[in-house]
Amino acid sequence: MATDQMMGFVAGLVLGMALAAALAWLLLARRVKHDKARMLKVTQAHQLSAQQVTQARKQIEQLQRECHELKLALRPHHHHHAPAPAPVETHVDPAEAARQYAENLLHPKPDEKEEPELFPNTLIMRRPTSP
Repeated sequence: MATDQMMGFVAGLVLGMALAAALAWLLLARRVKHDKARMLKVTQAHQLSAQQVTQARKQIEQLQRECHELKLALRPHHHHHAPAPAPVETHVDPAEAARQYAENLLHPKPDEKEEPELFPNTLIMRRPTSP
């Protein structure tokens, strides 16, 4: 009877180990499946970002080419022209200049409105001194 008990004990032990191994395999298989799915997402995100970087670089190169073309188009060309004549100084009557200045002060043009001050001056308030 001792051998029957020993055989039952060994069979139960082997059966328990087999069930524990099967349970561990199932749990690990689920984790591996989850990790593979995450790896696939990361790989796809990496490929997408690589494509976006490539497109951005192409756009930057295109913009740099366009900027260079614009700089070339706006660059003043050196033309050999005759020197510009000296400006002719006109004589301004001081009385007429004073009259125009006074008129401008009395009747300002509507186009010359003063713009409101964006950041008005602030007052600094002093703290009351404590006794």
